Amino acid sequence: MLQINVSLGQSNSWENRSVYRVPFGKDRLEFVLWPSMRGTLLESKKEIPPLTAPATAIRQALASPVGSVPLRQLARPGDRVCLVFTDATRACPDALLVPALLEELYRAGVPDEHITLLCGTGLHRPSTRDEKVAKLGVSVVDRYRVMDHAAQDNAQLVYLGTTASGTP
Repeated sequence: MLQINVSLGQSNSWENRSVYRVPFGKDRLEFVLWPSMRGTLLESKKEIPPLTAPATAIRQALASPVGSVPLRQLARPGDRVCLVFTDATRACPDALLVPALLEELYRAGVPDEHITLLCGTGLHRPSTRDEKVAKLGVSVVDRYRVMDHAAQDNAQLVYLGTTASGTP
């Protein structure tokens, strides 16, 4: 990864602004960076072509992970599993990732009723059923327990201690 510190200049005139559009949910989010803003631009040292068959690549990665045995060997029939997926504000291919992970858990013998799919909403509003279906597919939403994380509901939270750096 190549890191370049950039300073876009000093003028905040309307003509000198840079407008960016990034994927955001089903749409794009537009924002402006003014010339006086400073930041860091990260670029890959080489161009990586897009995957031609992402679902196949995901399944291959799960079958032969780097530095670990496959998930189907880690999971056991009596295990309880929580898979966290992104909410509608994130452009993540959950519809490809989650079914592949669920297939690995099925092969490991983990029963459907021991699997919870948790939408990582952060402090966003709860997701709708339609948003969950868009992220996971109707067959996954109908087959598994799917719920939203409620970050501000202390009754649903469990204190797990602190990290080595002291972060709760």
